[in-house]
Amino acid sequence: MTKPSGAVWFLAFCVEIYKHEKNMSGRQAYHYLFRTGATGYIIRCWEALHTTGHLYIVDSIDDYIKNHAADTSLLS
Repeated sequence: MTKPSGAVWFLAFCVEIYKHEKNMSGRQAYHYLFRTGATGYIIRCWEALHTTGHLYIVDSIDDYIKNHAADTSLLS
């Protein structure tokens, strides 16, 4: 079995902090982040994001979703 990369561990961490900040379940948070494309953003930018604080990460994810979500109906 291969060991998950740091990006995968960081994605799981981001789902946890996002669900806490947005009062969602883990499943809801993951599906929302996946549908909006934020999981790809987190994976691509994890090396920079993991050096920041929790609130910055959540704000960064929200900014990404606001500016890049393909389906704006997901934002309501």
